[in-house]
Parts: sequence; structure tokens; C-alpha cells
Amino acid sequence: MVNYWYANQDRNYELAIKARTLFTNPRHDKATEKSRTMIKDLESGDIVFHHYDAHLRAISRVVTPWKHAERPPESPKDFPEEPDEGWLVEIEPIRTGVDLNYRRVAKLIENGPEKAINSGGTTTRGRFLSVLSQKDGLALLAELDLPAPTDTPDILFGRPDEWDGDNTDQVSLGSVRREQADLRRHLLYSRPTATCAICGEERPARLLVAAHIKPRSQCTEEERKAFRSVAMLACSLGCDALFGWGYIYMDSDGKVRRGINAETDDVRDAVDLLIGKVCGAYNADTAPNFKAHEDMFRS
Repeated sequence: MVNYWYANQDRNYELAIKARTLFTNPRHDKATEKSRTMIKDLESGDIVFHHYDAHLRAISRVVTPWKHAERPPESPKDFPEEPDEGWLVEIEPIRTGVDLNYRRVAKLIENGPEKAINSGGTTTRGRFLSVLSQKDGLALLAELDLPAPTDTPDILFGRPDEWDGDNTDQVSLGSVRREQADLRRHLLYSRPTATCAICGEERPARLLVAAHIKPRSQCTEEERKAFRSVAMLACSLGCDALFGWGYIYMDSDGKVRRGINAETDDVRDAVDLLIGKVCGAYNADTAPNFKAHEDMFRS
């Protein structure tokens, strides 16, 4: 099972996200010690939400579990007496440049003692790591228009098989994306089959997704309404998820290029099959949104 974590990095976020690390060290005060030793519970594939300056700023995937390490340059001391040895976890950014205010985060996840957001709706000062429930993690991914990882063979689809929350209307994509049905009709134009814009293969309409080029959460209201530039048809046989997670992006010629590093051979092979293909949705209208996507994921 993929676990979800909330990391409060008000001091060193900008340096640490570029270095692709999470680092902390022992503290001898009960208020912060537990949230620091929690780094040892992170496992490869887990998802981390990074908080900085009153906002959720990035999402990453854990690449390697913790190891003993000397303090890296991107993690300056809070206090002179802090030890220089600690625990380090390597991460792979999925998306940076997020700007989600903590007040909105507080409405999406459970608040309270031992949580990322306390009962008063503010971030918990001094807490480095907080564990999120599956419901909370999926709610944040949905808010940011990111597909959810799964443990099933359908992982390349980028969508869970079923919702296990209490109330689907609370975080349901359908309940907030009022334009989605019309967007899909615009792209399909009543065709029973159509071409996937990424792989170029003809697919049944039921296997095609109205995929936003720039994440919907980062589009303005006017951009969401601009159907000619905001989305493309991408097949759910892999292309939609590979693009959504940033494993691929389109360059200035509309060609598919390699994005973030693939963790497994099968994902790498799937990416290799697409490299060099010309995206059928790339044109003057969509180019700015493809550039925005490239800026998020280009290695």
C-alpha cells in the first residue's frame, strides 16, 4: 500500500526539494522527536506533500528508505547543539510550483492533535512529518489534479478501482469539474473511436480520457473554459498516466521527451515506446500549456 506523508519544511524546503532529499536528526524534546523519527517509516513509493511558507508547495515520491547520513548542505542547523548525523531519505519530485494555501489544505484533510493541521485549522509548528490517511492523501491528489497510485495491475491507468471514503461528494472529481463532460464531448466530437494524442493509436472512446495538459488545478477559470487549448485525448492504456505523472513531456516541436526517472523497467519500456513521437494535440493554441507541463517535470 502507498502511504502518504505531510512534511513541514519552513526552513529548508527550497534547497531540499532541489537536492531531492528529506533529512532530519534526533531531538531530545518530546514535542518534535516523534515527528522526526517518523522518517524511518517512509518506504519506497510513498507520496510526500511538502509544506513551506503557509502553502503546500510540492509533491514527491520516496525513492529510497532512510539511511544514516551526515548533515547535507541543504539542511542547515536550527540550533548549534544539533548533531551533524541523522537520517536521510531520497525523493523524486512529482510536481513543484504548487501554491495551495494551508487553509484550503485544512478543508481537505482531517484536522486535530498529531495531525498535519491542528484542530484550529493551522499548521502544527515544530512537527516535521505527519502521516496522512489514505482518504486525506487521495483528497490532496484530487485537488491537485494528479492521478492516484494503486497497488493493482491497473497502476498505469493512474486511477483507483474504487473509492473507500465516507462521502464521495467531498472530494469527488465529478462534483467539482462541471465542464468535464462538455470537454470530453468537444474532444470526441461524437466519434466512437479516436486517436490518442500521445501514442497516435486509434482507441475506442471508452478508453480515451479528456486529459488536461497543464494540471486543471493550476488553470484559471478562463483557461478551463478554453477547450481548444486546455486538454487532449489520451488513452488510459498508459499514456494518460505517464503524462500526468510527468514521465513524459512534449518539447517545443511537439515531440515526446523523457521526464522524471522511471523507477521500474516496465515503466521505462513504456516510456521508450513513446519517445520521439509527435503529439497530435500540439499546436499554437496548446503550446503554452505544454510548456507549463514541461517546466514542472523536465529532468
